[in-house]
Amino acid sequence: MELTQLQKDLIIGSLLGDGNMQTGSDGRTWRYRALQQSKHKDYLFHKYEILKPLCGPNTIPIESIVLDDRTGKDSKRWTFNTLTDPSLNFFANLFYTYDQKERKWVSDVPVNIELFLTPAALAYFYMDDGSVKWLGKSNAMRICTEGFTVEGVGRIQKALQKKYGILTTLTNKALKSGEIRKRISIPEKSSSAFSELIKPYLVDCMKYKVSDGQKGHL
Repeated sequence: MELTQLQKDLIIGSLLGDGNMQTGSDGRTWRYRALQQSKHKDYLFHKYEILKPLCGPNTIPIESIVLDDRTGKDSKRWTFNTLTDPSLNFFANLFYTYDQKERKWVSDVPVNIELFLTPAALAYFYMDDGSVKWLGKSNAMRICTEGFTVEGVGRIQKALQKKYGILTTLTNKALKSGEIRKRISIPEKSSSAFSELIKPYLVDCMKYKVSDGQKGHL
């Protein structure tokens, strides 16, 4: 099917964030999967309503209990999957490559991410994985990007600066394996510009993640 611009932005933004692509046909066909903690149920249903045309009549969001790899504890989450559709192959090819050694599909930030990093895509990316850094003390924000390679995170950083003039810094994040990855920090001097850029696309229930410019949140 022909996707709308908002559907494209949502998929791009959430593939940088909490979304993922799945294939059961060795990469010939793909479906999109959204997952959110139960406290973000309204946000997940917002995504579902936008992508509903890609879902079957019996494909609705469901709640389940899964093991959170980060905490080692059970966590309640809401998920939904689209059906496979040729229009989704573009996004899978953009983000995923097959690792022959690990025998699995792995994702990283596309080399041409600048072309797809619209304000709406940025908003979904931030709503998925962003947060106010020091509520009540600073307007700085951060985005959890340690799931990507250091080079991939650098591509996001460069795109933000080149396309929108938003300067960011990187902080270290140690994985369980001991590998050091990078998170994006949006310092005080850039937070207002970033907030204004994504504000038109924020879902009400996720505005608490964004700085209000007064060391609080929207």
